[in-house]
Amino acid sequence: MGNKEPRTRLKGSITMAELARKCGYSKATVSRALADDPRVKPETKALIWDMAERYNYRPHQVASNLAKRRTKTIGLLFPSAPRTIADPFFLEYLHGVSETLFEQGFSLLIPQVKQQRVTETIEQLIAHRRVDGVILTEPRLEDERIHLLQESNVPFVFLGSTVNEDVSWVDGDNRGGICQGVCALGALGHGRIAVITGEEGLVSAKKRFLGYQDGLAALGLELNRDLVWPGDFTRQGGYAAVASRLNQIRSGEVTAILACNDLMAIGAIQALNEARVRIPEQISVMGFDGIEVGKYLSPPLTTVQQPVYSLGREVARVLLGLIAEEHGTVHVTLPVSIVNESNTIGPAAPHGAA
Repeated sequence: MGNKEPRTRLKGSITMAELARKCGYSKATVSRALADDPRVKPETKALIWDMAERYNYRPHQVASNLAKRRTKTIGLLFPSAPRTIADPFFLEYLHGVSETLFEQGFSLLIPQVKQQRVTETIEQLIAHRRVDGVILTEPRLEDERIHLLQESNVPFVFLGSTVNEDVSWVDGDNRGGICQGVCALGALGHGRIAVITGEEGLVSAKKRFLGYQDGLAALGLELNRDLVWPGDFTRQGGYAAVASRLNQIRSGEVTAILACNDLMAIGAIQALNEARVRIPEQISVMGFDGIEVGKYLSPPLTTVQQPVYSLGREVARVLLGLIAEEHGTVHVTLPVSIVNESNTIGPAAPHGAA
């Protein structure tokens, strides 16, 4: 049997940084080795795995990950309040994502995310390589999730463009689509177009507001801050934005409203109906997204339509390519188009809603 000393497993656990110091390698190398990354030399992997077991780093799951290599599971994160998975946009998007993943034999893990515990949720999701990749939504201008995921070396992709060039994302043409909507209203004679903006801090909200400014510039109009109404991408946000500004509408200061998503447009229409302001005779309303429910309003909502289902399929396709190492960073922008024209928009009335 020889005099080989039995291996002793130490009590407690250590962090990846501590494990890296004990192994004499960077955290990135240790992370790749634990994920069985082929870029790490076999002898380096063996050392790191031995040290991980000895120092009880993430016990049990480490060994099973080496055996499995792939979990065939994708983590899918939806936005936290006030937006949720119940948002019709995300339900249509989920259809595209899930169908594509299931076709390739992958399953979905959808954890519940609380706004104040986003990073903790992600840490739990990627710990021990529970998932092969992560899909996220609504990138922020300052997004702590990106650094966390990059450090973990777990492939990930965003629905929505990011400010980080080295992050993969799939998006609709937010800026160009809103500009297209403003120009369509301008072609009907509207020169007093209010915008209901999205949630502050989101990349999509910034891009859509820039699109609004582009549209005004194309029409030769100046930006009027009194026509910029803050919203949050929810129906309640659209309702509140309009209900608090009925005087502007009735006085003719506003002849058209462009909401930066369909849910806010639906809330705006509700507030206008309650105030007995006729659409589109007295005021025009346009949305953005093209969710299915907009078709069933009376009249159907005029909107800038994103290919929501296709966005979901493309997000899944890009992530699967990252997992298989078929490509590097990918940026995809899908085109948008105006649908249900002349339903909730019409020519500008000379005296507004008066």
